Amino acid sequence: MSAHLPEARISTPDLEAEIAAASPDFDIPRGMIERLTGVAFRHVRPAGWEASDLAVAAAAKALTKADRDITDVDLLIFAAMSMDVLEPATAHIVAAKLGADCPVFDVKNACNSFLNALEIGDSLIKTGAYRRILVCCGESLTQMARRTVAGPREFISSMTAYTGSDAGAAVVLEPSDQPGILALRFSALSTAWESGVLPLPGREQGCYRQRFDVAGMRTAFHELHDRNIDQLTEDATGITLSDVSLFCAHLAAAHLALDLCEKGGIPQSRLTTTIASHGNTAAATLPLQLDLALREDRLGHGDLAVLLGHASGISHGVLAVRI
Repeated sequence: MSAHLPEARISTPDLEAEIAAASPDFDIPRGMIERLTGVAFRHVRPAGWEASDLAVAAAAKALTKADRDITDVDLLIFAAMSMDVLEPATAHIVAAKLGADCPVFDVKNACNSFLNALEIGDSLIKTGAYRRILVCCGESLTQMARRTVAGPREFISSMTAYTGSDAGAAVVLEPSDQPGILALRFSALSTAWESGVLPLPGREQGCYRQRFDVAGMRTAFHELHDRNIDQLTEDATGITLSDVSLFCAHLAAAHLALDLCEKGGIPQSRLTTTIASHGNTAAATLPLQLDLALREDRLGHGDLAVLLGHASGISHGVLAVRI
C-alpha cells in the first residue's frame, strides 16, 4: 500500500482569499470553511498533472515496495471519483503511462471506489482469474472548488467541495499465505442519493445541483455502519472490535470523528483521520491513512486494521486487514 501527496499545498485562508477575489459581490465569511469542516490545508497537484499522473506516482511506489515490475501485473484497476476524460476509462491512460500491457478497467463509487476495487480484486484473485492486480487511484479534487460564488446559499452548498485535495494511492494484490484481507462488508442506502451531489459541468439544475446535506448523510451512515459492523463481528472471521489496533475512516468533516467514535464505540486513541492536515482526498483517503500509519510505525506486523468507508450514494464499506 502506497500513497502520493503533492508537495504544494494551499491553506484555507489562502483559498478564501481566492474566492473573495473572484466574488466581488459577496463578502466571504472568513474562517467559516475551517470552522465547519476542520480542513486547514489541502494538497495541489503540479501544473499539467491529471488524476492519472497521481495514480501513476502512487503505483510506482507500490510496485517498488512489493518488489514487482509493471510487467508482473496482469490486471490494472483505476478506482477514484476523479477521471481524466469521460471516455476512455482512465485506467487505459494510467496503463499507457506505466507501460502496462494487461486488461484494465475503472471502478467508480464516489469515495468508496478504492474499497470496492479491493473487493473486486480480492474476489478475482480467489477465483484464479488473475494472479497479480494493481489497484490505483488518483484524486484531483482541488479543481472542483467553486471560486466564484453569488451569495451565502451558493457558498454553503459548495462547502464540501472546498475540502477537496489532490492525492494518489495504490496497492499490489496477489495470493499469499499471510492473512492480508480478512473480511469485507458493503451496504448502500440509495434512496438517500440526493443528500450528496456533485453534478457534471453544465448540469447544475434541478436534482443535479451541487449540494451536501451533511446531517442527512450522517443519519444514513449511522444506519449502514451498524449493519456492517454487526455483520463483521458476528460472522466466522472471529473479529472483535477490541482486537483492532487502528481504525481508518474517511470523513467529510473533521468534527464527524467524535460522532463516529461515540456511535461506533471506537476509542478515539485508535481512530486515525487525515482530513484536517491533508484535506478530503476522497477514494485515496483510506489507503493514504494506512500508508501513513505504516510509515509512522503506528501499525506493525500482525496488527489488525479496519478501514471504514463513507461515500455519497449513500454507501458504506468496512474492510478488515491483517498487516
